[in-house]
Amino acid sequence: MNKLGDRYVLLDQLGAGAMGVVWRARDELLHRDVAVKQLLLNDVQPHESHEAVQRAMREGRIAARLQHPNAIAVYDVVVEAGKPCLVMEYLPSKNLSAILDERGPLPPQEAARIGSLAASALAAAHEAGIVHRDIKPGNVLIGRDGAVKITDFGISRALGDVAVTKTGMLAGTPAYLAPELARGADPAPPSDMFSLGATIYAMTEGEPPFGKSTNDLGLLYKVARGETRPPVRSGPLTGLLVRMLSNEPSQRPTATQAAQELKAIASGAVATVTRVIPPGPPPRSGTAVMPSSGPGTQGPRTPPPRTRPPVPLPDPEPEPEPSSKNRGLAIAASILAVLLIAGIAYAIVQGNKSENNTADPSSTPVTTSETPAETSEKPAQNTPAPTSNKPTQTKPSPPPSTKPPATKFTPAQVVTFVKQHYAKLPKNPASARQDWNPDDAPQDYADDEYWKAYSKVVVKGNPVVTPAEDGTFTVVTALELTEAETNKVTTEEHTLTISGKGEKLLITGEERG
Repeated sequence: MNKLGDRYVLLDQLGAGAMGVVWRARDELLHRDVAVKQLLLNDVQPHESHEAVQRAMREGRIAARLQHPNAIAVYDVVVEAGKPCLVMEYLPSKNLSAILDERGPLPPQEAARIGSLAASALAAAHEAGIVHRDIKPGNVLIGRDGAVKITDFGISRALGDVAVTKTGMLAGTPAYLAPELARGADPAPPSDMFSLGATIYAMTEGEPPFGKSTNDLGLLYKVARGETRPPVRSGPLTGLLVRMLSNEPSQRPTATQAAQELKAIASGAVATVTRVIPPGPPPRSGTAVMPSSGPGTQGPRTPPPRTRPPVPLPDPEPEPEPSSKNRGLAIAASILAVLLIAGIAYAIVQGNKSENNTADPSSTPVTTSETPAETSEKPAQNTPAPTSNKPTQTKPSPPPSTKPPATKFTPAQVVTFVKQHYAKLPKNPASARQDWNPDDAPQDYADDEYWKAYSKVVVKGNPVVTPAEDGTFTVVTALELTEAETNKVTTEEHTLTISGKGEKLLITGEERG
């Protein structure tokens, strides 16, 4: 039986990967189970092994500073047979990659719960100056009780600096790598946020945002160009994912902001959208401007207040039918009125009969001393089938099928309309303005400096359409914008409010994210 550091007895192997082998071990000093990861140095030259071991020891000690309920704790670092070993918290669990292989895509709210807990761990790590560098489903552990913990803090940095920069090899798949890292930038908290966004994307969409490919070089090329595909099955997560997967690190939310929004989505509440203010030319007059979030930061180009929030919401639940209740009360009131009138009429008729038919001694005349309540009881006794027992038959409500639809347009037609609208931009904004409702179109739309700043506008994927019962549609679209002066390409989320109540679709509002 192997023992490491004269303290940790290896029991059984839990898994193995490109960076090392993981064992369940017994800490004989504290009498508890731990996980031991023996780091591999396969890509390190012999004369560099000492440097790699020292780096692993240093990064392991840095990772040990992180104490968070959603991060696997690092207890110790030992060297055995020239190989560094990390002694970590043991959690009986499966990694998220294995769970997705078994179950397939997860519901958006479940993905939001897992993502919010992972984001809270990253927020603590970033606060401590630790960048994970390798967030992916394989490094997110799900315990038997549903606990969520991120593992392998510090390991990617410990071995990656040598293995990647010295040999030119990339350890692991680039499917969850941030574009700036593929282009040679240094890892930073925003790159962790891109990787977390890619992980949540895989939970709901069934594959990473760059697609599935066994060609790592081809995939790395897509990553460097930021060729992500807009989410189409992520529901309320869509808006947040578009921002987390932005090509520009400055446009991504922080871990704390993402954790708050994900927690709100997981609870079913409307998330408070954190606006990330991108750099860019100041907006023209007539465009609403948000206050700057910091010195030297320009406000975002935002629409008038009439637009809707960018996060698409599920179709609203049908409200209780107060109209049915009101109809029932009206019917009951009508029936009581009819009975009262019938009672009075009956009293009058009976009174006339008693006066005109004196030969019938058995007839009981109706006197004026009889109260209305007593009079109203008599027709009820002589009525074979009171109508009050069947109020719904007195005034039946019209069937729902007789109500005309609020719009004649389908979501597919709305998608086509939106794509045709953006195809006119940026070269022909005057024509694009014709797609607006005349009462809502910005007056300077045909001469808008916003569109003049770009040389190319491309709709990425299919817009996400959310219809409403009043015949309107909320459409979230990911646009790839190429700046005219620098040819810089950015991805921006635009949310349109479209009316389908008339003979043709018309835009009534636009929010530029």
